[in-house]
Amino acid sequence: MKPGGQDLTPEHGIDALLNGWRAFGEGWVLLDMLVVLVLALVLGAVIAYHPATRRRMSSLEHFEQPKTFLTYSMVAAIVALIVEVQPAMAFVIFGIGGLLRFRTMVGDAKDTGRVIMVTVIGLCCGLKIYIVAIPATVIGWVLVWILERERAGIVKVSGVAEAVVHQSVKAYREAIIRMGCGIIGEQNKFVRREFLFVVKAPPALARETLQAELDGLPAELRGVVDFEQL
Repeated sequence: MKPGGQDLTPEHGIDALLNGWRAFGEGWVLLDMLVVLVLALVLGAVIAYHPATRRRMSSLEHFEQPKTFLTYSMVAAIVALIVEVQPAMAFVIFGIGGLLRFRTMVGDAKDTGRVIMVTVIGLCCGLKIYIVAIPATVIGWVLVWILERERAGIVKVSGVAEAVVHQSVKAYREAIIRMGCGIIGEQNKFVRREFLFVVKAPPALARETLQAELDGLPAELRGVVDFEQL
């Protein structure tokens, strides 16, 4: 019991079990949650996929950056919905975010965003805000599936004969495009007789298939090929 006489014993029974699910019977509430989450993604995508940033894309970090922006946009929307229902949870979320970002080894920023998203969805479940947790999980799952279908990597070629380096660049570029890949960046270091392509690959394309296509180029144009990701 609280000193003032208020009972702090957790609620039990069928009412406690159904608490949080009743909101699904209110169509406008569910629609409001969906609009908030989808609008956050749409507006986040407007910034993430700005034409100016797409034009200067020349590395895998640049390619992966929009995925991070979209994930954090989704996280921010979920956090706002939680705080709207339980304002005191803002401090809890702040603490959890700091703990995950600086004390947990979860990989790059994109992976950190997914971990925080899962955490705040779990927080919604603990607070019985299922009307936020379930739509956020569905939209988040679809978002990850769409973003991770975009596979990118670097194809680096070195050791090409100096006399044919320009022809070699053209041959490798054409071979990569023939395999259905998009070239989103290119760097040439002719003095060192090496060049690289930042490549966006179709989901079904295996690295071995691309390697075989590149190995089929004329011997005088071939160099040593190294892959990063893909």
